Amino acid sequence: MRRCAKQGKGKMGANIFSVLMTILWSSVLITFFSFLRTRTRLLHMCGISTVILIYLFCAIRLAFPLEAPWAYEVSGGAVYNGIHVALTFKVGSVRIYEILFVIWIIGILISLTVYFIQYCMAMSYFQELPQEESRMGQEIMDGLDKDSRIRVLTLAGLRAPCCMGIIRKRVFLPEKTYSREDLRYIMLHEYTHLAHQDLLVKMLVRVLCGIYWWNPLVYLLKMDLTQSMEIRCDVSITEHLERKERADYLTLMLETFCEGGLPDKSVGVAGLVENRSKRLLEWFSIVADTGIVQKKRAGVFAGVVMLLVLFVSYSVILQSKYEAPMSEIETDENIYKMDIENCFIRKQGDTYILHTKDTETVIDEDVAVCLQEEGFVIKTDGYPLTGGKGY
Repeated sequence: MRRCAKQGKGKMGANIFSVLMTILWSSVLITFFSFLRTRTRLLHMCGISTVILIYLFCAIRLAFPLEAPWAYEVSGGAVYNGIHVALTFKVGSVRIYEILFVIWIIGILISLTVYFIQYCMAMSYFQELPQEESRMGQEIMDGLDKDSRIRVLTLAGLRAPCCMGIIRKRVFLPEKTYSREDLRYIMLHEYTHLAHQDLLVKMLVRVLCGIYWWNPLVYLLKMDLTQSMEIRCDVSITEHLERKERADYLTLMLETFCEGGLPDKSVGVAGLVENRSKRLLEWFSIVADTGIVQKKRAGVFAGVVMLLVLFVSYSVILQSKYEAPMSEIETDENIYKMDIENCFIRKQGDTYILHTKDTETVIDEDVAVCLQEEGFVIKTDGYPLTGGKGY
């Protein structure tokens, strides 16, 4: 049946239309911002932190596939109607969307279970390695933030520095002799990851990947966000370094990359240099570019714009629109189609009464307004308030 195109006033909730809108909006936003992220001119204008903020808004839209109470319902056109008809098609006694929903839930359970097992294995792997406190590393870390309670440990068998932990934060170093200056760069890098809560963001985005396991654009979001956080970490350090220090920092990163990164089981860990060989050139060119710095004003402006975009994305929801066959409406003599030819609304005080062929029913004001927009007459004291056909 044709639904009334009006502003909804119900409670916030999820349904098939809100999920479809979430997929549509998030796909458009992720594709658009993934294209913009590779444009160096954009990074010069707003900085890498702004790009991360934009991606986080995309993640928020994915995390809450809801229909807002203020959402304005509009027709999605023939294509959207076709999608709705296909999803509601019955196979036996079960509709297609019910089958897809069950498959979706099973996929979520499998994906999140695999991630949980991988995370537990990673935690166990690092705990089982022989470890001891790094005095110089701990001294440098305490100098950066004496209240951080971040432990710095040396692990036997580790190939590259890394950090882990959301509550109990730790930095792990390989059994290698570093100069004090190199160790300071390493501590700055890992401390920046922990201070920005990058590990928590990575974990939440990984959970989103588990929920939308069938959507390749979510994995693009994860990949771009990970790259952007690595670049932000390095840019936030190098923008405060002198030219020679910046060169020394980049040299250390490249040497660490050549020595090898973290093992494949390192889930929930942020390394000094991760396995990003395909994007190494992009990382190096951005971090080495002195024109790309953190810009607070641009971040605030982007945040306001994305809040507006987020609000708009919840303010419009596409609905299917079609006329049901009369055979599906008038199934017996006591059921008939209600239209402006055989029905009208009477207002008595603050009460709205719907008059049909054989009945009089009290209806809410919202329903009366919706029917009025569809052409139904509202009468009071025998005089119509609106145009239309009545009797």
